Amino acid sequence: MGLLGVEFIVEVSRFDESSLAYLTDGRVYVQQAALSKAQDVAQRHAGWILGVDTDVVAPDGTILGKPTDSDDAIQMLRSLSGKTHKVFSGVALLTVAQPGQIIAEALTVVETRVTMAHLPEDAIRAYVATGEPLDKAGGYGIQGGAMPFVTHLEGDPSNVIGLPLWSVAELLSDAKISLWRNTGPNSTS
Repeated sequence: MGLLGVEFIVEVSRFDESSLAYLTDGRVYVQQAALSKAQDVAQRHAGWILGVDTDVVAPDGTILGKPTDSDDAIQMLRSLSGKTHKVFSGVALLTVAQPGQIIAEALTVVETRVTMAHLPEDAIRAYVATGEPLDKAGGYGIQGGAMPFVTHLEGDPSNVIGLPLWSVAELLSDAKISLWRNTGPNSTS
């Protein structure tokens, strides 16, 4: 959000994502998770509330959240090795007049296709040993040590990193929220 020139405060949602475990379509899952997170925060705050959820969908259609442990991360990376998978982000923007009173909502889902190289077992294990994959959907971070694993990307790269900036910018602009204020080369902060 800082890259969009918008001041923001991070409020972690208390929404229990495990309540959505029955959803098997990645696109539907991230949209509902983003909306539910934003609705939870809207119960305590007024203003514009942005909720986002990003997940990886394996080539077989399985939604890959964050790995439970190193073995789970290894299995995830094996399932993605040499194949193309999808990364979905759901984004919900709520306008909240007062806590609990939502007066407008806008939703979007962004899809990016990511192709990984055939990963040697030792590369997978070495990467997992760094600990980085353990808090990343799909068991990898393209902005980190997994960047060399990616051979092709189709769509918004910022979506794979975790926040689809262009789509967020469009939602904010549609809501008449000023962007790129005080972010130019002559700005002061």
